Amino acid sequence: MQYPFSLTPRALAAVEATLSEARLARFLPEAKGDKHLAIRLYVWNARLCEAFYLPTQFAEVAIRNAVHRPVLKRFGAAWCESKAFVSILPDRMRDELTKLVADEKRQRRHRFTLDHVVAGLSFGFWLNLMTQAYAKHLWAIGLRWSYPNLLKEIDQQALYNRLDQLRRFRNKIAHHYAIFDRKPRTEMQNTLDIIGWTCSDTRWLAGELANVERVLSRKPIL
Repeated sequence: MQYPFSLTPRALAAVEATLSEARLARFLPEAKGDKHLAIRLYVWNARLCEAFYLPTQFAEVAIRNAVHRPVLKRFGAAWCESKAFVSILPDRMRDELTKLVADEKRQRRHRFTLDHVVAGLSFGFWLNLMTQAYAKHLWAIGLRWSYPNLLKEIDQQALYNRLDQLRRFRNKIAHHYAIFDRKPRTEMQNTLDIIGWTCSDTRWLAGELANVERVLSRKPIL
């Protein structure tokens, strides 16, 4: 994917100042010191991040819903205000939940539903419920009720590690980090695997819609 125009020396200096010299410096080794190519790589990397948006969104929503199932089963439809549930949370998670419920009720009023809570809680909140601390409370009946296609050799800790890998990669994308040299193909496979553990059809759709490989194939060159 070649850059559609060339920058004059003045424009190059201005863009570098706007984006910051330090940020573009991350791409200079790959560009062999060529600042024009570094900017093209920066744009290409941004497009690569964009290509990950849809599959990582599918994966995150799938994880939230998968973790929500045993919470709902164990603590009931009013789990977000259940003393039994709230009591097993650390302070930071309890505070996040309490604040979100209060904010959503104030904004939604009579339109407030549990779906607003599921969507509003952070990815980190749901991921923390996958840790061993909640094995007895949520996962005693097994993981495959929430992840029906999970490979038999993957236990709770291994599953958590794969989900946390997705979280860390997702955060790199959200903070506009360089990901082109962070094994994007491996991260894409992990993302699709996670979706597939909950639903093979959704994994197929994510794979069909994703254009990560196409963007990777269009890496700028001198």
